[in-house]
Amino acid sequence: MRRIAHISDLHFGAHDPAIVAALHAALVGEAPDLVVVSGDLTQRAKSRQFRAADAFLRGLEAAGMRLLVVPGNHDIPLYNVARRLLAPLDRYCRTVARGRSACYADGEIAALGLVSAHGLTIKDGRLTRLQIASIPRAFAAAAPETFRLLVTHHPLVPLRDESGALDEALRGAGRALTAVRKAGVHLILAGHNHAASAEIGGPQLATDAQVMVVQAGTATSWRRRGTPNSFNLLTIEAGRLTVDQRDAIDGAFVTSRRRSFALGRDGWSSA
Repeated sequence: MRRIAHISDLHFGAHDPAIVAALHAALVGEAPDLVVVSGDLTQRAKSRQFRAADAFLRGLEAAGMRLLVVPGNHDIPLYNVARRLLAPLDRYCRTVARGRSACYADGEIAALGLVSAHGLTIKDGRLTRLQIASIPRAFAAAAPETFRLLVTHHPLVPLRDESGALDEALRGAGRALTAVRKAGVHLILAGHNHAASAEIGGPQLATDAQVMVVQAGTATSWRRRGTPNSFNLLTIEAGRLTVDQRDAIDGAFVTSRRRSFALGRDGWSSA
């Protein structure tokens, strides 16, 4: 059995300090095997915001947690055009990525994180052909029974945002999904839309039972737009996936919704 905490869109610089403290306490209490952070650690890619995000991550590491972290579009400077085009992820790499891996593997799970935020895009994301080609290679050494996860900031399928509107998938999603199937990836984790969900195939891929997408809401930002701060706690065991959505209510993260899925020969089904 493996337990994964999936947090996203922390937006340090537009964060609620009390919620940050509650999230730290919740994660320490759960002691997951892996914490996945799927981007937008900062609000405007400022050095002080990256330092605050790094301090939060260091607190989790000090409590014995393993991390897999990828950046989001907010982790690229918006107004500094030169930095955006020439060194879009420089501050992220120097402060957050240094010493931390975007890969994880043990005897039961293998996870790969890919950067979908690039300097030439503003809000939307994309995966390059080189990144897509790396997906099958990254999982080639995993044993057949290993549960495989891919992490991006932008979803690979159209998912609903906090207003309920369907947001487009990232550029290159079609090719990426082909690579995902080739690599036998079981689960895709994403953020960006500030709306928690767990979909078999997503709203527009309902017949594709091979694709499971779990999206995390915003963990600590006060820019909630009507949705609660939340994170997902995933339990993976014997071909079953349980997704507990933990919402911040009265200063603590509590389970607001639980969804269970089974993985069989024909793919995913609700359990």
